[in-house]
Amino acid sequence: MREAFTSYQSIKRWYDKNYTCYLESIDKLQSFHEMVLKSVFAITLKDMIKQYGPPPCEFSWFVMGSAGRCEQAVVSDQDHGIIYKEQGTTQITYFLTFGKKLMQALAYIGFPICDGNVMSSNPIWCRSEKEWEAQINHWIQENSWQSLRYILIFMDARVVVGDKKQLATLKKLVYQMIEQQPSILERLLENTKFKIDAIGIVNQFLPITTGPYSGCINIKLTALFPYVNAIRLLAIIEKIEATSTLSRMEALGLYDQYKVMMETHIDNFKKLMQMRISKKEITHYEDTHYLNIKSLTKLEKKKLKQIFKDLKVLQKYTKLRVQEVVSNEK
Repeated sequence: MREAFTSYQSIKRWYDKNYTCYLESIDKLQSFHEMVLKSVFAITLKDMIKQYGPPPCEFSWFVMGSAGRCEQAVVSDQDHGIIYKEQGTTQITYFLTFGKKLMQALAYIGFPICDGNVMSSNPIWCRSEKEWEAQINHWIQENSWQSLRYILIFMDARVVVGDKKQLATLKKLVYQMIEQQPSILERLLENTKFKIDAIGIVNQFLPITTGPYSGCINIKLTALFPYVNAIRLLAIIEKIEATSTLSRMEALGLYDQYKVMMETHIDNFKKLMQMRISKKEITHYEDTHYLNIKSLTKLEKKKLKQIFKDLKVLQKYTKLRVQEVVSNEK
């Protein structure tokens, strides 16, 4: 059992001392991160009430990225936002201050600040319900690479504390707009096309050849992200509310057209996640993204190569599925 946290310092001591105890499985590591997130939130809210009074209206705090998908590595950066019920200057000031305190506290504990500034301290990600509705409409109507990138990030959102209905309502708005403009799916697909090959034409690994990660492959960019992107898009098509890639796969597997392929991909994704958290030396956030090929057994190398092959098949299928949906609506 963890100690009763009374300060950020007590959370950090426990975090630094105990994280290695949660590396046995993906689920245990996620429960560890969740415990820390909720503890940071509780102390920050208590501090806000002491300094500024209680929240001026109902609100929810949600996480995105790997936290939203319950796929955090040993070290995970921040991605979070706030939805508050009532609109006004008082609410804006209060919740942006709250968001900034959350960002600073999480950074202190060990969650790096998001390079893209996708955090509650940023007005883009801290809004009233009405402002959120307007922003989502704007993102989709703008139809730019960045605005649709924000939509993809938002679709991985998961409420940690607060009313889950607020977030669910906003996601339904996204589904409705895509249903009205299915061509958006093609733009979302284009947004996730960037990839780095990890296997060459003669089935050889293509590791990084220079720098601190020489001999490694970036497992995040070559495998995990392509899986996340493909499965997210299929989940959007089928209006699946789950946010984790595995939960989305399981939900897709209930449909006859996905059932057989999802059995393979569920197993593949679990293996990739386990490879990621099994790394022994993690000193920086970037370390979690790289896998040293020499550290793998012959059997692990064979399995990893097969995963990359299966992933290419999934990506081709996702593209065809998008084209099918768009053509059916014309």
